[in-house]
Amino acid sequence: MAFFGKFNPTELQQRVVSHKPSNELERRKRPSNETLTVKEVAKHNTRSDCWVIVDGKAYDVTSWVDKHPGGDHLLLSHAGMDATDIFDAFHDPNSYKILKAFYIGDVSDVVVPETTKAHRLLRKKLEEDNLYEANYLYYVFKFVSTVSLVAASVFVVSYFSSSWRILIGGILMGLFWQQCGWLSHDFLHHQVFKNRSYNNAVGYLVGNVFQGFSVSWWKAKHNLHHATVNIAGFDPDIDTLPFLAWSEKLIEGELEGLPQFLVKYQHILYFPLLSAARLSWMIQSFIYAESKSLPSKRTTEIVTLFAHYFWYLAVLFLCMTWKEAPLFVLVSQASTGIFLATAFSLGHNGMVIYEKGTQASMEFNRLQVTTGRDVSGPAFVCWFMGGLDKQIEHHLYPRVPRHNLGIVRSLVVPLCAKTGIPYHVTGFWAGTKETIARLYSVSILQVNKLFKL
Repeated sequence: MAFFGKFNPTELQQRVVSHKPSNELERRKRPSNETLTVKEVAKHNTRSDCWVIVDGKAYDVTSWVDKHPGGDHLLLSHAGMDATDIFDAFHDPNSYKILKAFYIGDVSDVVVPETTKAHRLLRKKLEEDNLYEANYLYYVFKFVSTVSLVAASVFVVSYFSSSWRILIGGILMGLFWQQCGWLSHDFLHHQVFKNRSYNNAVGYLVGNVFQGFSVSWWKAKHNLHHATVNIAGFDPDIDTLPFLAWSEKLIEGELEGLPQFLVKYQHILYFPLLSAARLSWMIQSFIYAESKSLPSKRTTEIVTLFAHYFWYLAVLFLCMTWKEAPLFVLVSQASTGIFLATAFSLGHNGMVIYEKGTQASMEFNRLQVTTGRDVSGPAFVCWFMGGLDKQIEHHLYPRVPRHNLGIVRSLVVPLCAKTGIPYHVTGFWAGTKETIARLYSVSILQVNKLFKL
């Protein structure tokens, strides 16, 4: 949940080791089948010299960093590290064919913890049980029901004459954009089609045209979040200063000279800030699409984003007066921010935050489970949260379609109990209270410390 330009892709280069090889010959292509060690691979941890380990094999992906469709940040976050489980989480088996081109040699001393072995065995079971297979009828229903929300919004503001229609229509538009967020999320995690191009095409329609958020921006931010969830200095969703501080690990030395009330009252300002979140994301999204997206995607990004603004402005001009339009804009934009952020902040905010480098030192499934919060409740909660009430399961297996996550939960809970990994589930309002309580506790501890109140 990065606010007001806080997600700056160029800053990630400063978060990994910044030295460059003293001699360019050190980066020469090494002979195939050479036996390497984890320590040797760890030396290659910069943008100009980036190696990763996948399934006990080392790959020099330096030339792929700036071409990676999921964003360069994902590769840099695991530069010089074992990236096996995060690679498997994002890619289907066909991606291994591409990976072969970057092969350097085998790594002799990779140690796989028992908890990681258990996670990988469960992933194989999910594949064998066809839980990675999407139900196309389910997604047809989700698409039609989501589009019906915008149709209802336009109908309300154009058919009725009462001033209340602006408020109701604006809230319906906010729900439409929220549900578009969840739907594009599913497609851009490649949960639906086997062909990634088809998923991306729907992502551009639902994400860019319908919702107004850039696919490239979302992938770069969200993929990094998945790979380094709740890790200080990496995860953009907790990089929300100066507006919100989620942990004392995040604010050391960063609040000097800032207004005291921002942190002192952050638990009170939480919901007002969420109302401005969509505007912040739209600005970040457009800037990223125009300047940071891959050149091959830039035209598509800009055209589809302008298509969003065109139809939205058309609704304003054709369905309401110039006095009513600003209120509709305010309600639709603010409600979207609250609907989106209230739902997905439950997934991780208020949970444990780890130091930099944790992605190299902690098992993948332990990191994903201990930083996540599942939410229990009626079917409405699942609909409102877009299936992310099963946040832990989604983070463990992000390519599993939303409608299968309930089955996955029934397998993950006993596995966590068996392996001793804490699994946290709570109700919607209880989780919201936990989130606000974390903001309050950080406020009390850090404001007293930094500002001597």
